This record gives sequence, structure tokens and C-alpha cells, in this order.
Amino acid sequence: MEFLTAPPLDLAAAAQAGQVFVIRCEPDPFTGERINVGVCVQEATGQRHVRCIEEPGRLECLYGGGAASVVNLAKIAAACAAEGLPSPSPQIIFDTPLPYYHTKAEDILRMTFQEQVTVALPQRVASNRLQLDDAAATTLVLGELRKLLPMLGEVVANTPVTLVNTPQGPRPVTVPLQPRNGVGAVRSADYSPTSLKAHLMDSVLDLQCAALYRQRAHQAIFLLRPTQEPSKLAQQRDDVIDNVMYRASSLHLYQSDNSEELAHNIATWAAAAA
Repeated sequence: MEFLTAPPLDLAAAAQAGQVFVIRCEPDPFTGERINVGVCVQEATGQRHVRCIEEPGRLECLYGGGAASVVNLAKIAAACAAEGLPSPSPQIIFDTPLPYYHTKAEDILRMTFQEQVTVALPQRVASNRLQLDDAAATTLVLGELRKLLPMLGEVVANTPVTLVNTPQGPRPVTVPLQPRNGVGAVRSADYSPTSLKAHLMDSVLDLQCAALYRQRAHQAIFLLRPTQEPSKLAQQRDDVIDNVMYRASSLHLYQSDNSEELAHNIATWAAAAA
């Protein structure tokens, strides 16, 4: 199989803050249709930041059950882009990188993802309030954590999607929190019970895989609850959380509707996992 190579990022221009490129996927080579599934930003220092789709979203309207395979391709592509590796498949295309100026890497990543990766938009949007999804929960909690930890990079990974070598081959896993002897993730509980179960199970499997093959002793999920939950929905979510966590005895769960409290939980956990 002929591999596509990751586009070289030209950082010769001193005025550039870095470069950004879109990650595309070609689900069906026969039709040749390409879909934007992620974004990679490389700072002038060489640091890379990647964001890709994590759930089918609008892809289900296009591909039905096949949307899951597109999400898996996107995760593999993100892991390779984050580590500067070439594309692992002709179905994954790293677009031509473009320069950006006078903007933080996190901002250009967020803006480009919002503008270019439209399939990430959910099929339904709540009319009464904005949903606190995983990305928003992570932003809130890590924003509070930044106030507590002078060296945030010792706990928070630059590229949460990483490749773990397993006996079955490299596997992309999402591990946003990576102290020296721990693996952890921030999640939102603001989903339907079915979606929440899928999100939590994804994190449990990723954390357990990373902990096993990278020999990390401390595993934790930090779950941000909505500040207002209908009692019936809150109970359904509690049942889902209990069901998932019962199967993950080695993993500790911290949950709160307060992002500052969860940040303190992360700081305490990270100190124990240092």
C-alpha cells in the first residue's frame, strides 16, 4: 500500500505563528467524496495540536451505520497527525498547510474546526439552552486547572489523541490528562443516557488501554454535570454512570456540576500520580 506523506510545514517565515491544515477522509474511494474530519495546527516551535470528530453527528444522515467507520478513520488520522507521522491510508488526506499569524494555536484550532468540520455538528440542538458537550466541559475545567497548576503541561497533554502499541498493533486512544504515573479524561454528562454511556465507555477503554501498555497506576474520569438536571433525567444518567463504572473497578470517578471543584480534584489526583 502506498502511504501518503504528511505535508511539510514551512516555518521559515519568522512572522508566522505557525501553520494549520485540514484532515480529510474519503469514506468510499469509488465515489471519491471527501469529508473534513479534523484539523491539525503546528506552532512555530513545532508543537502540534489536533482535533477530530469523536462521534458520528451528521455523518449518520449520510452513511447510516457506516458513520462509525469514518469516526475511527478520523481518530487514527488525528493520532498520526499529532505525532508528525504520514497518513496511514489513501482514504486519509492531509490537506496543504496554510500559515496563520498573531493568533494562539488553541484559537486557530477551534475556529478552523468550527468553520471546516461541519459534520461535527450534532443532528439536534437543544432550543432552550446550549449543550455542555465534552469539548466545552474540558475547556471549563482546564481553564480552572490553569489557575491551580503553574506547570499545566506536566498534567495536560498537548495532543490528547496518541498511539499506544498493543499486541494487535498501534491503537489511537484519547487521554487528555497524562501525569507521569496516571491517565485521565474530562467528560461532560450533558448527553442523553445512551450517548453518555457510549462516551464513558470510550474513555474507560482508552484509559485502560493506555494504563496497561504504558504502565500507569492511576486512572480517573472527571465528569462535569449540568447545573440543572430534571430529576428523571438525572436518575437515568446516574444509572448509566453506575453501570459503566461498576465494570471499571480500577478507574476512579470524580463528578460535580462545578468546574472549579473538578479542577481541584484533578490537581489532587495528579499530585498522587506524579
